[in-house]
This record gives sequence, C-alpha cells and structure tokens, in this order.
Amino acid sequence: MRAKIGMALVGVFVMAVVVGIAWAQSAPQLINYQGRLTNSAGQPLADGSTVDLTFAFYGVETGGTAYLTVLQEDVAVTGGLYNVLIGSGTVTPGTEPSLSAVFQNHQDVWMGVEVESDGEMSPRSRIASVPYALKVEGGWLTAFYNKSDYDGDGYSKVVDGATATTDCNDVDASINPGAAEVCDDGFDNDCDGKIDGDDPDCQGGSTVGPMALIPSGCFNMGDAFSEGSSDELPVHNVCITSDFYMDVHEVTNSEYAACVSGGGCTAPGYSSSYSRGSYYGNPTYDNFPVIWVDWNQATAYCAWAGKRLPTEAEWEYAARGGLSGKRYPWGDTATACVDANYDWCIGDTSEVESYPANGYGLYDVGGNVYEWVNDWYQSDYYSTSPTNDPPGPASGTYRVLRGGGWHITSGTLRVANRYNLSPTAQSVFIGFRCAGD
Repeated sequence: MRAKIGMALVGVFVMAVVVGIAWAQSAPQLINYQGRLTNSAGQPLADGSTVDLTFAFYGVETGGTAYLTVLQEDVAVTGGLYNVLIGSGTVTPGTEPSLSAVFQNHQDVWMGVEVESDGEMSPRSRIASVPYALKVEGGWLTAFYNKSDYDGDGYSKVVDGATATTDCNDVDASINPGAAEVCDDGFDNDCDGKIDGDDPDCQGGSTVGPMALIPSGCFNMGDAFSEGSSDELPVHNVCITSDFYMDVHEVTNSEYAACVSGGGCTAPGYSSSYSRGSYYGNPTYDNFPVIWVDWNQATAYCAWAGKRLPTEAEWEYAARGGLSGKRYPWGDTATACVDANYDWCIGDTSEVESYPANGYGLYDVGGNVYEWVNDWYQSDYYSTSPTNDPPGPASGTYRVLRGGGWHITSGTLRVANRYNLSPTAQSVFIGFRCAGD
C-alpha cells in the first residue's frame, strides 16, 4: 500500500481480494475487497467509525503514477473491518479511463490503499504499507505476491518462500529487511512486523512506549510452590486465547507527561520520589517509571495511548515469559540489584530496562514498582475463574497490583504474588504498564 504523505493515517492490513467479480470483456468491473483498520496501538477502530479510502491501481511502467484511483467515501467499519466493492465509488482517471481498461491493457497491476484523515481518527494514527499485486491470466483475476524486485533494493516480494528476506514494501527502496527502523514515521521500515514505538529499535522513540507481542497460549496460574497467600490458590489452568501486546517497560515519567500535556491525564499526586525531591518533570528521570498515580489515572493514560490495562491473567502470563512453573520471571532464584531492583538495594526507583528482560522481552515485571492491572480483587476468585481469558470479578472494593517494588523483599517479586489497594491509592512504589489487542 502506498501512504499519503503528510496526512494522519491509521494502520491498514490487507485481508483479501474476495472472489465475486462482475466481468465485462474478460476484465473486472467491481472487486470485492476487505481490509482491517487499526489505530497506532494495533486496536480495531470502533464500530460505527467511517473512513474515506482511495484505491489506486498502478504499475512499475508508470513510475508510480496511478492508472486509475477510486475514492470510497464514508466506508463503515465494523469490528475493525471494512468491506467495499472497488469501482462503485468516485473514479478519478489516470492513464486509463476505467477499472475495466486497467486490466484490459495491463498484465501486472499493483493496488494500494490510501486512508484519508477523517475526524473520527486519532491524529496520532499511522499506516502499515504492503502493496497487493494483481495479475490477469486467461481472462481471470488472480491475486498473488510478485517475485520481482520492483524497487531495486535487493529484496523481492517473495524469495523462494523465505519470509526472512521478504520485502514488505516492494515499491519503496528505503523499506526492506535489515533497513533501519525510523521511529514515528508510520512505516515498518525494517520489515520485522513492528512499527515505530512497537519496534525494539525505537526504545523511547514513541511518546506511548514500545510494546512486545505476547503469543496466545495456556499456563498454570497461581502459586505452584505454595509459599504465598491463600489468594494465590488453587493453581488453575488459564488460556489466553488471542495474541496481545504488552508495554516493554513500565510507563515512564516522560511518556506520562506527554499524556498530561495532551489533556488526557492528570498530573501525579506528587513530583518527588522517595529520595529525590525533584523527580516527575525532571529530565534526569524522564526514563524512570512514573509513580504517585492511582488506578484511574493509569486507566486514563492507557486509553489516551490507544491501549488498556492488562487483565491480571494476562499480566501473569506475560510476566512468566514462556517459562513454566517458575517462581520469578527469570527462574527460581533472585539476587537484588542483579536480577531486579528490590529489597532497598537502590533505595528508590531505577531507570526502566536496567535489568535483563524476561522471555517475552518485558523489563521490570519483577521489582522497581508495583503495577496496576485492570481486575477488581477477590480473594477466592481463583476458585471460580473461567479457563479462557478470565476478566476478573465484576465488582469489588480494591484493584489488583502485580510485580513487587524496589522497597520490598523477593517474595513479592514472585509471578504469582497478588497485592490489592483502593483504586484511588497513590504511592511512591506504584506505577503501571499497558496492554493492547
């Protein structure tokens, strides 16, 4: 897909060019096309959203000039998906007068989708670009991945099925496997499937923080060592049925300050930390976790960033990092100021990513600051929790926190450990991180 430069755009992911085409003189009049639209956090646009979509048909011999463009205005989005008949909108001729003529006169055609900046979209939105190739063979339209290196960057659309060398944008020579990721430009420059702040190469390069993909799967939730509180029992099987994203690190002072400046958040209760009179708002500590925020403030930030707080089950699953039956995110033993910041080894918060990441690339899921999660707290919830995607109790008095903090012993760093406080509580040892779908 080709991006329209200088416009606020949302993510576009090709779903299919669907069979079901009206023909005239062996060429298509209408193409039934479906795509998925997401915001910059990878979440589907809300039902009822509408977008303007421009479908451009072009090829290498035109030098990037479209044969024809078809504008589809006010396309409805349901569940993040749209479905349109290309050709039924407003047509702007290029070098050809009609969609039919494009396929009559050209064997290989690229189709790109441009997304207009409607008011319903966030101005922070971006686009993920992947051209889709179409070919006319024997009077039939066939969708395929083209094997030619159209943009001359040394990478083809498909090279013997080897995805590691697949060019995710074969009409832009600056986008290919191994290229440098350019933070906050809206493109997957290095073709690794991660864009801007979600890409590890953009640590700190986005005001909403990098995220890691957490694959779906099942795990045993709870205290397998029977060394914690009764609310960590019984150990029970839980399945997270869909992939999701988790912030690589705890939300930092600078990331939270961007939300405050943008009007989406209120300032932390205090600007100091335990040992630092000037903390929040001090550039020295921009990359340290924000503290003195309650559950409501954490929820507001995640919403502003196009994300959400993780469920308690998602948090524990992600914190385990793919390890089964271990005590901590990294194994069964812990050493202060080596594995994590805890037990007063520093006496205050530490900069995020100061200690090794777990198996999913998450930092500080043990130690540094406690993290709010979405769930209400219920001491016996594990006895009634559903197996698939437990949402937590429907109501309660306290909210759950996870992960332990800089001020406390290793027992609270256990991935099974649960803590709870009033959702209005603020503390020098409480922060949060967000999740995304």
